[in-house]
Amino acid sequence: MKDKRDFRRSRKPLFKRLGTYLPLMIVLGLGLPALLYMTVMQTLGWSVPMIGINGAVAAVAQSSRQIVLYASPSTRSFFAQSGGNYDTLLVPWRNYFANRKLRYAEVKDPADLHDFSDAVLILPSAVALSDSERTEIAALRSRGGSLLATWASGARNAKGDWSGWQFLEANGARMVGEIPATTEAGYLVLNGESPVTHTQPAGQRIALIKTAETLLRLKGENVAGRFMNWARIQDEERKEEGAIVYAEPTPGASRSVFFAFSESVWEGRPLLMYDVIDDAIQWLQRDPALVRAAWPQARKAAEVIEMDTEDSFPNAMVFAEMAKKIDYRPTFYVLTSVGRRYPDILGKLAQDFEVGYHADVHDSFKGQPARLQEQRLEIMKAEMATVVENTKKLTGFRAPLEGYDATTEVLLQKAGMRHHTADPSRSDARLPLVLKMDDVPLEDTLIILPRTQRDDINLNGQNLSIEQYTKALVDDFDVAMDNGGLGLLSVHTQSFHKDGVLAKSMETLLPHIKERKNKIWLASAGEVAEWWRDRERFKLSYSKSGRRLEFNITVTGKKPLNGASVIMMLPQKNATLAIKPVKIGAPEAKVVPLDEYRASVQFASLQPGDYAYQATFSAAGMK
Repeated sequence: MKDKRDFRRSRKPLFKRLGTYLPLMIVLGLGLPALLYMTVMQTLGWSVPMIGINGAVAAVAQSSRQIVLYASPSTRSFFAQSGGNYDTLLVPWRNYFANRKLRYAEVKDPADLHDFSDAVLILPSAVALSDSERTEIAALRSRGGSLLATWASGARNAKGDWSGWQFLEANGARMVGEIPATTEAGYLVLNGESPVTHTQPAGQRIALIKTAETLLRLKGENVAGRFMNWARIQDEERKEEGAIVYAEPTPGASRSVFFAFSESVWEGRPLLMYDVIDDAIQWLQRDPALVRAAWPQARKAAEVIEMDTEDSFPNAMVFAEMAKKIDYRPTFYVLTSVGRRYPDILGKLAQDFEVGYHADVHDSFKGQPARLQEQRLEIMKAEMATVVENTKKLTGFRAPLEGYDATTEVLLQKAGMRHHTADPSRSDARLPLVLKMDDVPLEDTLIILPRTQRDDINLNGQNLSIEQYTKALVDDFDVAMDNGGLGLLSVHTQSFHKDGVLAKSMETLLPHIKERKNKIWLASAGEVAEWWRDRERFKLSYSKSGRRLEFNITVTGKKPLNGASVIMMLPQKNATLAIKPVKIGAPEAKVVPLDEYRASVQFASLQPGDYAYQATFSAAGMK
């Protein structure tokens, strides 16, 4: 037995017993709760300071052009007289600058705007502006400054009396009206790869908070975002309108961006809007930017049409014949317990089109035990093999009823599936997703393709005429293309009777799509998944010095990457972009203008390796 005296001698003071671990324990005791608190608050949308690599990059990449936050005294007076507080609309901007660690000047006297030239001027819902304020704002723009204005800026005079929308119209935006508070258009839906939303995923949905400040209906030279409902449907009368509009009236003229909403709609969950503001300010500063193109050869968007082949299985051939007329190879997801009863039809589909799995029976996988899910996948593959000789090339899956869970996708990957066509709720954007799994190499990853358009199940319950049904399909396609994202339409065999409403509507939709095949990528689900997987091997970084920009490309993996492109945001409207390799022997880079504000740099094929290029811009009067 141990001597009690030994025990007493071992009882050192608490500090000595903890020794060098005490400081660490103190740090952890204080730091872990703080870290957990910040993490939770960030998920709720609160502003959290940027640290680490992101913060360092932001600090290094700051532009020399000044940013001015104008706190209009006329607007402050107007809000005070109305019982409000203008600071509630200024604080979100102060929080943004603090979060991004950006230097800015807050100006309260219009005369102080004299001190700035070539600056980005921000007008946060500056509803009331005096004549002197309007004069100074116009003068700053004439000196090369740019403007970012929100909501109803300039709609009232210094006394708070209504003065109309002339201020907005003089600066590049035309007011059409207001959106009623009762509308379902409570989401800001962004276009991908636009100059002022270039880092945002195509079709990104940002939920807006309902406030006393109504959403405005604006038109402008260009649109980067729109007000829509969750399903990304826009009222017919608002199709030409935008929630974010931007303009550069003539090459080299002052640039402007307008948000048709106030700060109060995004203040509660600001982080997504911070990213949008980053892009807008970068464009206003004429700071060139470049991003990886979403689609091969910098196509504007991609479209997939897939059919769930279930009941009325022979109707699959009705759709197949339509697709052949426009030289399109859609995807057919086969419910194998039904498909095996029609071996001739299934064989033809497998020969001419892409065939994937729609499970064994039409029951959801969601919530089922893992072993049962695994057994169902085994049965599904075995049933398909009784008809299709080479099932190794069948690597796509779509869950019945869009019912699945995390277990399903783990099992799909293990079963050799390489893409999963999922439900619209899977992503707030209109782009594929790479499902990261431990110890799974990129070439074996599961790509998630969210359904991004209304399907026939959504539309059938609305009792639509052929004309209305057709219009819904065409409108959904057009919006997806406008977003620059993945349009994914799902139809079902039981709805595709030869003389039915869906088939008749498809007779109009398919030619409509064919007319746009030179701008969009019409592909099978498997082709899109394979491209998205390859795109992950394309890494891009860049640095700037004056009017010269250098960018580096790294292609990983073991096989060539075909069709990769970079999209460049030009520092001036209609600027000419020239590209040359930094080292001799680099693959040729082809410059293709996309519009007045953007150009693409396209590569036919890139072998694995590292490449460096230099971009220069030229235009009359460019600084």
